[in-house]
Order: sequence, then structure tokens, then C-alpha cells
Amino acid sequence: MTIETTWDPRELADAAKMNARIRDPARTLSNPIRISGAGLSKISSIPGDGSYRTLKWDTSETFGAWTVSADEAFTTPQSGTYFVTADVTALVPANPTALRLVCISTSSTGAEREWLRSYNNTLIPRTYLTCSLRGLVYLAKGDQLSFRANTPPNTDPWEISSPARPSGQMNNFSAICIAPEATSL
Repeated sequence: MTIETTWDPRELADAAKMNARIRDPARTLSNPIRISGAGLSKISSIPGDGSYRTLKWDTSETFGAWTVSADEAFTTPQSGTYFVTADVTALVPANPTALRLVCISTSSTGAEREWLRSYNNTLIPRTYLTCSLRGLVYLAKGDQLSFRANTPPNTDPWEISSPARPSGQMNNFSAICIAPEATSL
């Protein structure tokens, strides 16, 4: 959707021009393209060897033509600036270091870009720790959005899913298009 931003002097306003300049952008912003997901019961832990684990979500809800790939990568239906949030809660092992969470986009050519990174090293062994990230990312149409978590090497695995607690309440993400058809941040 391209929005005209100028008016000619003494230009007559008709319904089509007014709708294109006022109603249509308001509809787009009041009901934006979005996706959200929750739960990480498909993976039990984040390894303690320093390698990244791509997060696989239990559920996802979309508005717009998002494409979901194996519950871990989400293809954007429209270029624009997106406000992205994610929270991952894990059980801190006995020998903790830190927990990292990153937001990655992968272009149609396979090039990856790390947009957001969160790092939490406020640790109390054998308690739950939440790592959260929030921020703006630019996604082109067809880019894949995913989230990864890791810990520094030489630590025990961090437990994510446990039958004792619902994963969907403590692990979630969302992405909302706030600037449709933007060309950069």
C-alpha cells in the first residue's frame, strides 16, 4: 500500500482519494499483519556446549499470509518494520554461566542476520531464569524469522520444558508489522 503524502493546491477530495489516504492506512494499522507463538515443549533443554538451539514453538497464531516451517521459522508475508518480542524461561543448572536469546532473519538467498540479542547472567542455581528481548527489525517479504538460544560452553544443559510447569505460559514470541512496506529501519 502506497500512501500519497501531498495534496495539490485546490485539489478536490473524492471518496476514493480520501479512502486511500485515511481509511486504508488506518485499517492496516488497526489490524496489522502479526504472528505469535507459545510453548517450547518440543525441545527439553538448551545444551551447555555453547551451540545455538533453534526454538521450536508448540503453537502459533497468525494474521496475514505468514508461512510456518516446522514450528521454528516463520516467513513474512509483507516487507516492513516489525516490533518483535520473545521470552524464554529455563531452569538454571548447578554450574551456571548465562543464557542468551537471539532473533534471526534469513533472506530468500540464505543470508542470516542477527537483529536482536538478549543476555541474562543474573543467576541463582536451580531457579528459573527468563531471558527476554524486545525491539524493531526490518523484514523483507519472504524473509524467515526465527529465534535461537544458547549458553556459553562448559555448563550443564538448561531445562526448558518440564511436565511440572506449562511451557506456554513462560515461553512466547510475537511479531507485529508496525510500518508496512518500509524499506529499512
